[in-house]
Parts: sequence; structure tokens; C-alpha cells
Amino acid sequence: MSKRITLITFIDQIETNKIEKLMKNINENTCKVPYGINDEKREEIDNLPYHFTIFATNKENQKKLLEILQSINIDKIQLKINDIKIMNGRDNSYCLYLSIEENNNIKELQRIFYKEFRKEEYNPDKFNFHMTLHIDKDYYKISNLQKVLKENFEPFYLKFNTLALYDYPGEMIELIQLN
Repeated sequence: MSKRITLITFIDQIETNKIEKLMKNINENTCKVPYGINDEKREEIDNLPYHFTIFATNKENQKKLLEILQSINIDKIQLKINDIKIMNGRDNSYCLYLSIEENNNIKELQRIFYKEFRKEEYNPDKFNFHMTLHIDKDYYKISNLQKVLKENFEPFYLKFNTLALYDYPGEMIELIQLN
């Protein structure tokens, strides 16, 4: 069991198919686990589905976080995926990711947890909402993957109204329907 829990968006199979369709031209294994967690076993522990991170906190906050989740009642959130970008990651790595158009609904969702736990890295006014596709230390590889993905990329929408709480890295703790 980990010492950290991560709250992520949980998208259904219809929405996941949109991402898988985009990724179909990638002929190599991808990994979404950042460096610095368990570098030798990154691919083995990459069990999270495609997602947007909402919040992460220490395991001791799990009960309070679940209480907050049970009180949330919101409609489906729709995000416009507008680009495929690269950002710097941990330990001299690079993250290939899907970016979204500015979206107040996901910011307000994140703000609920930010107000309670005040982790500045999850400040919704500064947070870069993104869906990680691959993390690697080889910029040339990341850049080539980006080029392949952008060849036929067209902006698209993803919707969700479910969140998942995970031990990270580890197993799912709970799925939470938001309405």
C-alpha cells in the first residue's frame, strides 16, 4: 500500500476509445508513471487508466477526501482536447500529453479539494490540466511520438462524471459517481 492517494477522472469506454484511436499509430509501449517513483518497474506499475489528475494527497487524508466526494453533485464535465504537447517532467524526463481548452468546471472541481488540503501544486488557478500519454527521458523519442500523433490530430471532446481514488502506485480504492 502506498503512502499517497490520487484522485483522477474516470472516463468510460466510449470516451477511452477516442484516446485509443489517437494512440493506434504508436508502435511502442508507452508509460504514464513519472520517474522517481520506482524507475526500474515503471511499466509494471502503470495501472492507471488515461485520466486527468484532480488531486493527490497523503493517505491519512483518505477518509476526509471520501467524505467530500460523497457530497459532490455535479453534471458531466466536458473537456475539449485541443493539442498534444510536451512538458518537462521529474528527474530530467519529458511528458507527452493531451492539453485541454480552459475549463472552469474542472477547475471548480479541483478547487473543492484545494480549499480543504491546500497543496499549492494543485492550485486550480495555476495547475496544468493534462492527460499523460508517455513519459521518457529521451526527448527525441517524445518529440517523434508527438509528430506521429499530430499527423492526424483533430481536437475532440471527452466527458466524465465519475472519479476514481487510487493508492498510487497501486490499486483503485473507490469509484465515485458525481451525480
